Amino acid sequence: MRSKNKVRHRILKRESQCLQFFLCPEGIQSQHIGASVKHFAANNKETNRKDSDSRVSERALREIYLKQFEIIVKEAHPYTIMSSYNLINGIHASENKELLTGILRDEWGFDGLVTTDWWTFGEHYRETKAGNDIKMAAGYPERIKEAYEKGLITEAEIRLSARRILNMILKID
Repeated sequence: MRSKNKVRHRILKRESQCLQFFLCPEGIQSQHIGASVKHFAANNKETNRKDSDSRVSERALREIYLKQFEIIVKEAHPYTIMSSYNLINGIHASENKELLTGILRDEWGFDGLVTTDWWTFGEHYRETKAGNDIKMAAGYPERIKEAYEKGLITEAEIRLSARRILNMILKID
């Protein structure tokens, strides 16, 4: 009986530590400093991570790779999320509208800023259309302008990203 109690205590202690980690953005942001949660999502290797393709079912994606992000978004309300380098089922995470807008923003209610990881291979205008607001490190404004002139991205989509950037700036000191 005592060993079961020890195991339960360890599990509860571990759950408490996980909860503290998940709520870490709240503590940081209470000082008007933005926390960025990364790498969204299914980024599970470092070798060749810019070209790796995480092949994953919808169920595994939601139950294994997205669950911790969902908890953090709903409980801690981070200012920013960083999309990952990798592809997910053949689509760059940074260009994945279903992931960045459908799940993150629409389903979970995330209203913060989404940034790409540094020097992603994704195309800037497609990343913006998917829900990324900033392309790290400097982005390619000329590509956004060219895509706009060709009708590949709308003024409304550009303004939406600009609005989210400005809202984030207003939150920090």
